[in-house]
Amino acid sequence: MGEREIKAFALAPLPVIIPLLVATGVNAMIGDTGDASGADIFAVMLALVLFGYGLTLGFGMPIHLLLRRFRKTDLGSYLSLTALPIVLLAGAIAMWLRLAPAPAPPVNPFGLYMQGGLVIRWVLAFAAMASLSAATFWYAGVRQPKI
Repeated sequence: MGEREIKAFALAPLPVIIPLLVATGVNAMIGDTGDASGADIFAVMLALVLFGYGLTLGFGMPIHLLLRRFRKTDLGSYLSLTALPIVLLAGAIAMWLRLAPAPAPPVNPFGLYMQGGLVIRWVLAFAAMASLSAATFWYAGVRQPKI
């Protein structure tokens, strides 16, 4: 991988990580941390950064290498290959909720069956965040500027 691609991988998770870090910091500053100390808040922020870069490395790298192997450099390819598996997961959850039998009430009334719509919304929000990271990577590392 070239230097430009490495820089793009460094930039890719930032549109998702930075708002989460700012929200965590603001939440800590207004004092809504419960029993958490400064070290706990720092650990949460570090975990968010590691999680974001881990997802980028674990999912973004194979997607980029696959698309580079097939010489696909358009933004649509990056966005579709990033979001399609996540959207299919949301569809599978929706089908499972529609076709699966309802659990007995004492099982867990607040589980996936009762909160299925919320789960699908969160999965689709994750697809949007993954697409934002893919678009950032494409813009910084793949796009060929017109001269």
